[in-house]
Amino acid sequence: MRKHQLLLFAAVSILALPSVLAAQPRGSLRCEGGSAGPYPCRAVDQASFVPLNDLSGSPLERGARAVLGWHHEASGREFALVSLSTRTVIVEVTDPESPRQIGDYGSEEGGLGAMATFGDHLYAVVNRDGPKLDVFDLTRLLGAGPPAHFPADASVDLPFPGGLSINPETGYAYVFSNSVVALDLNPDPEDPEQVFVWDPGPAQPHNLECVLYHGSDSRFLGHEICFGAASRRSLVIYDVTDKANPVALSRTFYRPFNVPWDTALTADHRFLLLADAFDEHSPGYNTRTFLWNLSSLTAPVNFTRYDGPTRARDLDLEVRGRYAYLANATAGLRILDLRQIARGRVREVGSFDVEPTLNNANWFGAHSLDVLPSGIVIVASLRQGLFMLRPRL
Repeated sequence: MRKHQLLLFAAVSILALPSVLAAQPRGSLRCEGGSAGPYPCRAVDQASFVPLNDLSGSPLERGARAVLGWHHEASGREFALVSLSTRTVIVEVTDPESPRQIGDYGSEEGGLGAMATFGDHLYAVVNRDGPKLDVFDLTRLLGAGPPAHFPADASVDLPFPGGLSINPETGYAYVFSNSVVALDLNPDPEDPEQVFVWDPGPAQPHNLECVLYHGSDSRFLGHEICFGAASRRSLVIYDVTDKANPVALSRTFYRPFNVPWDTALTADHRFLLLADAFDEHSPGYNTRTFLWNLSSLTAPVNFTRYDGPTRARDLDLEVRGRYAYLANATAGLRILDLRQIARGRVREVGSFDVEPTLNNANWFGAHSLDVLPSGIVIVASLRQGLFMLRPRL
């Protein structure tokens, strides 16, 4: 899988370049006058920071590659699941100023790949005696005492390893590589049932976001639609409503192009943002986020783009309400206001630079983020660790 290979390359390279901020502040830092302690910022405060060394506890770990949030609705407690090279470290961030490490999940027996949550369960693609999907009941964290190791509650075989996307509205999980496998999580979340393996064509998705569509193309209202950045430099859109007959609705190329990396739909499903992780490196452009009009799912249009202020790679995209949250590697967290996207206008309204000495197109810095219901943004910085950030928008 290209994404995981690239993350491994970046993680190995951190051994040769120690952090330039060896004494990073762990506590709260208010963004004032364009900085929060050593970090350039705009309207984003640091609530707290957990260094990579605290998370890993082992010289074998190669960096904080991804982070995923989990919110327990009944209690309101919030957790950050931080993916390292061989395991996932679990940190409670209910009090974001005082994060508490609960334990870890996974083992060195098999490397961890993509992960996603559905309800109170974590699903993780692993390579342990062949590709598998591990299932972990997250409610086990609620009564946890001192940091502990948590084994998986269940595991099912997969036909191949790949990325992972779960549609919380339908309860279907999708593992994707050259093909797509769908699993039904509804009958028993700890015993996923495989419902199809499908070859969507020559474009290999790098990510998928699957939703019950409610956008402006009336032909597909209420359908389960998946959107993804794909290899061969394209945006792909699939209709997976009929599990016996999934359909590739479109594959649309864009220029200038390089390696499509991630996508995110706006809340109204009318527009889509696409991150290309390599256009900053090869031609030397600033960060480019491509904006798509989805009036027709069979013929989407890349109608403009947003050019960021640095040459950092854009690696992760999340949209919450009117804001887009971007993990832009060496430029850290960037927040865009999307209210004028229909006019082709987006503007940056918040930022927190986790790698203040770098703003070029390498692989250090923010690789992944998630936005918790409390409004706290958790950011995994490859060679730094876990940031808990509080936007003031």
